[in-house]
This record gives sequence, structure tokens and C-alpha cells, in this order.
Amino acid sequence: MEKIKLLIVEDEAIIAKNIESKLIKAGYEVVDTVYTGRDAIKSAIEKSPDIILLDIKLKGEISGIEAAEKIKQQRDIPVIFLTSYTDEDTFEKAKLTEPAAYLSKPFNLDELNRIIQLTLFNHKIKKELIETKQRYELAVEAGRTGVWEYIPDERKTIVDSGFLKLMGLSGEAKSSEGNEWINFVPIEELEMINSKLNDLISGKTDHYSLEHRIKRADGEIRWVISKGRLVRDEKNNTLKILGTITDITELKETERKLKHYAEDLKRSNSAKDNFFSIIAHDLRNPFHTILGASELLAHYSSEMSSEEIKETAQNIYRAANNVYNLLVNLLEWSRFQSGKIEVNKTQFNLCEIVNQVLELYSEQAERKKLTIHSQCDDACNVYADKYMIESVVRNLVSNAIKFTPSGKSIELVCKNLNDELAEFSVKDYGIGITRDIQQKLFQIDAQISTRGTDQEKGTGLGLVLCKDFIEKNGGTISFESEPGKGSIFRVKIPKKLFNK
Repeated sequence: MEKIKLLIVEDEAIIAKNIESKLIKAGYEVVDTVYTGRDAIKSAIEKSPDIILLDIKLKGEISGIEAAEKIKQQRDIPVIFLTSYTDEDTFEKAKLTEPAAYLSKPFNLDELNRIIQLTLFNHKIKKELIETKQRYELAVEAGRTGVWEYIPDERKTIVDSGFLKLMGLSGEAKSSEGNEWINFVPIEELEMINSKLNDLISGKTDHYSLEHRIKRADGEIRWVISKGRLVRDEKNNTLKILGTITDITELKETERKLKHYAEDLKRSNSAKDNFFSIIAHDLRNPFHTILGASELLAHYSSEMSSEEIKETAQNIYRAANNVYNLLVNLLEWSRFQSGKIEVNKTQFNLCEIVNQVLELYSEQAERKKLTIHSQCDDACNVYADKYMIESVVRNLVSNAIKFTPSGKSIELVCKNLNDELAEFSVKDYGIGITRDIQQKLFQIDAQISTRGTDQEKGTGLGLVLCKDFIEKNGGTISFESEPGKGSIFRVKIPKKLFNK
């Protein structure tokens, strides 16, 4: 398999070499590494890479944006902008060059890999779209355009063989009276087409162009572009309407795919930007506590009482524990997203997993004086990845303990729903979830980390992981919640391997 060829343009030599080294190790071919806009233009033209990784703020007389524009004028090579500058003005200028992507530094290799693959795919779709347009221009010769003529005074329609072929019929040119061709138009689009024709006949306009669907004789629905022009006699009276109809089904499908992947890329980049800003915030806060409390102990422990020292140490422990939980969830999520977590399904007893998790959190529940009621069906066996299901149960039980006030209870149930599904549910009588948070509970780019009843700090990633893990195992997760009364989360898990 031929390697993907990359051109690196970065004015910081150390950073450039670091990027080059990582990309070569990842299996890419770096055709050149240059440091100025002028060299970027020259290398792009001479070496024709598949993709250019281009720093926006290049030193010298030609900026990265200017270099991208000049390359675009001479070569059709997708550009991924790399920058540590995220101001709106720079972003707007960069957009004018129509880059394939916009990646903020520093970035990880997995993220760059995904963007490179999406860029190549989108570029391929773009080229296909251009080629489709070129084929469209030759459609008359290829028999994919039909010509028609309508004479209003005689209510007569004349069509050529190309028109008949588009409708799924055979034969040469044909003349007919009446409106037999309306039978080939879906009823919901008839009003729009008749309106355009009436505007022509009445003289409101002298031409029209309209995209619509047709239903061929064999029942197949195709997209066409219909064009018509009014022909007048020497006295300016309406003589007839001449028109063409061209099949654009492939063009519409290519446009749909291109729009779909562009929207996916935009959503993905937006979600990740927001997600990483959330992570940066959640990582900084606990470290402020750890640094402040440890500095207090380092300099003033001799002046503090034993209670003050104990309280400070507990603050350090809680902050460190929050950071640890966040990193565990973050690592699991990143491994899942990069495909490094394999789903290893086996048959196991769900109740055993629940009991293990209850034992793990027993001290935490006792500290809040919570009563946990557990009810499990006999032989509640499921077929799934044991590690993933344990992670889901752990997150849901931890959340229930976190959001349940001291002295109240939590109910856990494992039961067989039928021969195909088992269900695990966690019900608490805690603070519940507000409606605005319910709508974005499983969204990666939403900040929904809420403090518990004892001010416990969450990571904001747990439920996102739960949804990913459960769906990866062919199950579902749902919830009901009422603010002030509590929540119940239900997880349905397959009991056996389905033969699809």
C-alpha cells in the first residue's frame, strides 16, 4: 500500500522535526520539511504531496495563509492549518483559503491521524463532485439529457428519445396531447412545476431552472434539473416553450455525502475543542487545591493544630482523588475513541459484578450513612465485555452515592427481562437531574459535572463512557429523573450472542 505523502511547513525547527519524526513513525512519508512560505510554495509544486501541514503564522515575507492561497492557485492539494493562535481574525482569514481542517497546537497523533484520513476522504469526494459536474456537461452526448417542447395553443408536447430514456421508456421522438407526462412527477412536486410553466406561459418570466424528482416507468425515483425557455414570434406572442431535462441523481448524492461529512467534521472539531477546554479547567482546579494545601503544610505545619493538619491533608487527598478519577475516565475515553479498547465478549454473571462494585464502594456508602438494597435474579447471565460492564456499573453506583443525601437509600436490581436481555438498574432518592442537564447528559462537549451532596466533584465523563461502552456491547442505557426526588438509570444488556 502506497504511503500518504505529507509536506510539513513549520518555522520552528525543533517543532518541525518533532512533527516529522512522529509522522514517519506513524507510517507516513514526509516528502519535505520547510520553514518559510516561499519554500512551501516551491516544494508543493515540485513534490506534489497528498496533504500539506501548514503553520499559519510563518516568519518572513509570506505568511502561511498567503502561501496556502498561492499553492491553491497552482495545485489542488488539501491544506491542514496548524497553529497555536486561535483568534477570530486569523481564523476568518484562514477560512478564505478553504483549508481542509484547522488544528490547534499542541495536538496528539491520534487526533492528527483522524483528521488526515477525513481530509483525504473529503478531498476524494470533492474530486468526484468535480468529475460529476464534468460528466454532467457531456450528459447530452451520453444520452442522459432529454429535450422537450410544449406548444400552449395546441396543448401539445414533443419529446426526444433522450427524454423517453430518462423516463425509463424506449423509442424515438414522440408527440402527444394533454398532460400525460405529469404522471412521471411525484404528486407533491406537481404544484411547483406547474407554477413555473404558468409563469412562462403568462409572460411573468422568460425562463426557469428547477431541480425536482421524477418517477420512472419502472418506479425508480431520480433527480433531474429541468430548464425551460419561452420562444416568441415576431409579434412577441408566445409561440412555444423549449426545455431540457437532465439526470443529476449522482450529483445530488455526491453533494449529500460531501455535506454530511463536512457537517460531521465540523461537529467533531467543535465538540473536541469544547471538551478539551472542559478537561483543562477540571485538571487545573484540583491542582490549585493540592498546591495551596501542600504549601500551607510545608511552611506553616509547625504552627497548625493537629485538626488543621488533618483537614488540610484530607483536602489534598480529595483533590488528588478527583484528578485520578478524571484521568482514569479520560484515558478510557481516549482509548475507546482511538479504537485501542477491544470488545472481548464472554458469558458472565451480572450479579457477581454488582456485588464486587458494592464491596468496593461500601466504605463510601457507610461514610454517608446510606442504605443500599440489592436484588438479583438467579442466573442473571449476560454476554458482553466484562471490563466494560464493570466500568458502567461502577460509574452508576458511584453517581448514586454521590447524589444521595446522608441517611437515605439506594436500590440496585439485576433481573432477566426475557430470553435475550437482562437489566441492571440503579435507583436513588437524591437531588435528581434538572431538565436542561437531562437533554445533554450523554454529550461529550457539554459541561455537566455537578457536585454531590457532600460537595464531591465529578469528572463529567462517566455517563459518556457508560453510553459508549453499553452501545458497543449491543445494549442500551436510559434514565428517568425528577429534580428533588431522585433518578433511576436502566441498562439493558444482551444475554447471548445474536446471529445477525
